Amino acid sequence: MFVKKTGLTFGHWRRQLRLLCAIELFDTGENVTDAAFEFGYCDVSAFILAFKIAFGTTIAKHFKFRI
Repeated sequence: MFVKKTGLTFGHWRRQLRLLCAIELFDTGENVTDAAFEFGYCDVSAFILAFKIAFGTTIAKHFKFRI
C-alpha cells in the first residue's frame, strides 16, 4: 500500500526524508559530520555517498548552486 501511494519503498522514502532533514540542518549551520550521525549514518562517507546518489551532486556543489 505504501509503494502504491508514494511510488517509493518505505526504505527509500525514509532515506530521502533523512537527507532532506539534513539539508535543513545545514541551513542552520550544522556541519556534515554532525548531520551524518544525527540521522543514523555509521560514518560520514556513507552519508556523503547517500546524498550524492539521492541528489546527483555532492553536498558542497548542492549548496554552491543554492546561493
